[in-house]
Amino acid sequence: MSDMKKLGDLLILLGGIVGLIEGILITLGLSYLAFLPTVAWGLGWITGILGIIFSLIALVNSGTIKIKALEFSNKWLVVLIMGVLMYLFASTLGGILVIIGSILLLIK
Repeated sequence: MSDMKKLGDLLILLGGIVGLIEGILITLGLSYLAFLPTVAWGLGWITGILGIIFSLIALVNSGTIKIKALEFSNKWLVVLIMGVLMYLFASTLGGILVIIGSILLLIK
């Protein structure tokens, strides 16, 4: 396994964990404790739940967690899309880490 792939997997893992934490904080209404300001659009708990789901999908497709229902065939593309959705909805820092990690997976 190349160093770029290892680094990409590590960034996706860190981004997914940060996204889960921020999604939980936003769902609980504690968005002021999140790492970077997020756009809640007035729908705090819905945004938090979406952030949790997107983070889980990114972690499953990176190979960290095994959930058959959330696995897709084109893994790097799915992880990239989930990173963009994480950035838009719940976790700016986690989304950026997942996006960079998926790009590194593509480069190999």
